[in-house]
Amino acid sequence: MIARRLKDQSGQALVLGLMTMAVLATLTTAVTLEVTVNHRSAGRSADADKAFAIAQLGLSYAEGRVYAAAAAQTTPATGPMQFSQDGGYGTYAASVAGDGISWTMTATATYNGITKTVTAQANVPSPITVNDGSVWNYLYADSTSSCTTLANNTIITVPIFIRGNLCMSNSAQITGANVEVGGNITFLNTASIGAGSTSKIDTLQVVGTCNGVAGGTGTCDGNHAPVWANHVQTALSTPLNMPSIDLGSNYLTSDPGPATGHDCLPGYGVPANFFDNDRIQNNSVSNVADNLFPNSDYDCKNASGSSEITWNHSTSTLTLHGGPFYFDGNLTVGSSTTINYTGQAVIDVSGTVAFNASSGVCGIANCTSSWNPDVNGMIIVAGCWKPNTTGTSLVTFAGDGIYCMDINTTKTVQFGSYVATDYRMRSGSNMGPVLANTLTLTSGSSSLIPFHFMPPGTPLNTQHVYLPATAPTNWSG
Repeated sequence: MIARRLKDQSGQALVLGLMTMAVLATLTTAVTLEVTVNHRSAGRSADADKAFAIAQLGLSYAEGRVYAAAAAQTTPATGPMQFSQDGGYGTYAASVAGDGISWTMTATATYNGITKTVTAQANVPSPITVNDGSVWNYLYADSTSSCTTLANNTIITVPIFIRGNLCMSNSAQITGANVEVGGNITFLNTASIGAGSTSKIDTLQVVGTCNGVAGGTGTCDGNHAPVWANHVQTALSTPLNMPSIDLGSNYLTSDPGPATGHDCLPGYGVPANFFDNDRIQNNSVSNVADNLFPNSDYDCKNASGSSEITWNHSTSTLTLHGGPFYFDGNLTVGSSTTINYTGQAVIDVSGTVAFNASSGVCGIANCTSSWNPDVNGMIIVAGCWKPNTTGTSLVTFAGDGIYCMDINTTKTVQFGSYVATDYRMRSGSNMGPVLANTLTLTSGSSSLIPFHFMPPGTPLNTQHVYLPATAPTNWSG
C-alpha cells in the first residue's frame, strides 16, 4: 500500500517538474525578449540623440550665415546647404518672411535612418536711411577736373575738402585744422598750408602730389615750406560728395511758393508776382531782390502758418520760418544794404546770386563771430540756370565768364551757400559753409561757423545705417 502511494506521488512530481520547467522557460524567454527590446530602444535613442546633435550643428551654420551677413551689411543667402558629420548628414537654410526682416533658420539631419529638424528665428532689421549733413562743415569743391584757386591774400581758417586739384598763389594761406585734396596741390610765390613750424595745421590729406612731390616726402612731409602740418596722409578719410537737388520738385512743392495754389495769404503787403512772374519755372525774374527786399513791409505766409517770410524795410530785417522759399530768377544785392535776418530757412533761386559793393548779410547784429546758425541760419541755393531757360543749360565761368555765386563786397556774409556750378569770393568775409562745383577765392577770408541743425529743404546726402540683428528666439526641435 505504501509502495502504491509512492508510485502515485512520483508521477505527480514528474508533472510538477515539467510544469516548473515550462514556467521557467517562459520566464527566460520573456526576460531575454525584454532585454533585446530595451537594447534596441537604447540604440535608437542614441541614434536620435546623434541626429539631434547633427541638426543642432546645422542650425549653428544657418545662424552663422544670417549673422555674418548682417555684420557685413549684406542680405543673407537663402539656398539650402548640405553637410555631413560623424556618419550623419543634413541640410541647413535660412528664409525671410514677407516683412523682410524676420528670418527663420532651419536645419535637418539624419543618422542611421532617424531624422531630426530644429528651427530658430531672428530679426535682421533692414537698413534705415538717414540724412547726412557732414559736408556742410566744409568749404567744398566737387569738381575732379578743375583746380580750386586760392590767390592774393586769401586766408582760409576752416576745414576745406577738394575732390580735384588745389592751386595756391601769392600769399594765400590755409590755417584750418584739416585740408583734404583728392588731386594735386601746386604752390606759387609764398602761398602755404599752415603758417610755419610753430603754426601747423593738424592734418593734410593729399592723394596726388605737392609741387610734384608725393605726400609725406620732401617739401610735402609737413615740416618744410610750403606745407606745415602735424600729419600728412596720402588718402582721403572722409568720402564726401555734393548733395543732389531737385529744383523742379522744389518749385512745385514750396508753400508759399510760385506754383498755382501756393500763393501767400492776401492782405499782408506782399509784392505782386512775389516768387515768379509767369507761373513757369524758367528763371524769368531778372532780380528777385526787388521783391525780397523792397521799400515796404510785407508778410508772406501759407494758410497753415507753418511757413512764413516777412520783411521790415525800416530795419532791413528778414524774418524766416519754415520754408523752403523758391524764387524763379537771379538774386543780386548791391549798394550799401546790410540785410539782417532772424530764423532758419532755405531760399532757392533758379539763377545766379551776387553780393556787390558794400552789401552784407548778418545773422547777428553787426555780423560778429558770435553768430549761431542753429538759431539764425539761412542757406541760399543757386540753381545757376541761364535766364529764361528750363535748367538744361547752366551758367559757368568756363562757358560764360560768369560765376554763379559771386561775393564781391567789403562786408561780411553769414549764410550757407549751395552753388550748382562756380563760386567766387573776391573780397569781404564769409562765415558760412560753401558747397560748389568749383571754388575760386581771390581775396578776403573764410571763417566757417558750421550748421548743426539744417533748415527744411537743405540739400543733404543720405547714408544707410545698419542695426544689429537680434539674438535667436522661438527655438523648436
